[in-house]
Amino acid sequence: MNSLKLKETMNQIHISQTMQEEIIMNVKNQTANRQRRYKVLKKAAITAAAFVLCFGAAMPIQAGIRNYVKNRLEHIPKQELEAMNQMLQAQDSLLADSFSREYSKEERTRMKQLEEDYQNGTFPEQPIMQTDSSKQIPEDVLSYDTDTGTFYLPDRTLTDEELLQIIDFKYTSDYALAQSSAAQKAQKSQEKEEKRLTAAIQEKGGITEQEALKTAETYLETEFGQSAKNMEVHVLSYQSPDGLLTYHVSYHTQDDTFFYSYGIDLNAVDGSLIDTSYASLPQDPSALKLP
Repeated sequence: MNSLKLKETMNQIHISQTMQEEIIMNVKNQTANRQRRYKVLKKAAITAAAFVLCFGAAMPIQAGIRNYVKNRLEHIPKQELEAMNQMLQAQDSLLADSFSREYSKEERTRMKQLEEDYQNGTFPEQPIMQTDSSKQIPEDVLSYDTDTGTFYLPDRTLTDEELLQIIDFKYTSDYALAQSSAAQKAQKSQEKEEKRLTAAIQEKGGITEQEALKTAETYLETEFGQSAKNMEVHVLSYQSPDGLLTYHVSYHTQDDTFFYSYGIDLNAVDGSLIDTSYASLPQDPSALKLP
């Protein structure tokens, strides 16, 4: 089963090609980055949420998440989820989840450990304080501006409780987007399209996903000088506007500071190389602080 056919679905949505490619690349990088929403275009957040519903590791609601978090999210009242979804879609900024300052090295280290703790049932005692741009932002208090999607971090070391509040808000907001009617409708459309593409590739005598993966590994080495060993890999299929059936194979890895994504596009019929892509993003979302 294909992980996700981002490009094909994007062609059905009236947004620019540049925006399409940015959303596609960011959703693919989300497989490694549990701090998910910092670079997804806000006006396409519902669409992205629908995509990751089909993409096993990208969202907290998927099977990989601990039962503690799954249970917590599923018990959020429907009205609360709807209100959060409306708030996220109404935000002024095109970019989601900006930060007033960067995390310190010590805060980043604790954030990673606390996310593990969160998935094992350690939750914040209180939700993050939410304000809007018409109100004065409280000093020395962690808060989230609902108008702009900005986390305001106090100029001191964040406590464990505050870091947990940020983690909790991110999981909850992603879940709210994924549970929207638009996301659910897009998921059903994706499943139907997936069956159509699989049948079309088979009808033309195309290569299988396993064959695409083997071929892509060769191009990963020749085009990027990289080995697929120890990399996370995903394959998806889509059909270009001119009808070309394509496999997109993406490879993901990381070091101490960055996530890296390599993309290989193959002709799904004969396995020939169509295109390649590359992207890198900092692990710390606060490093993308807006001016």
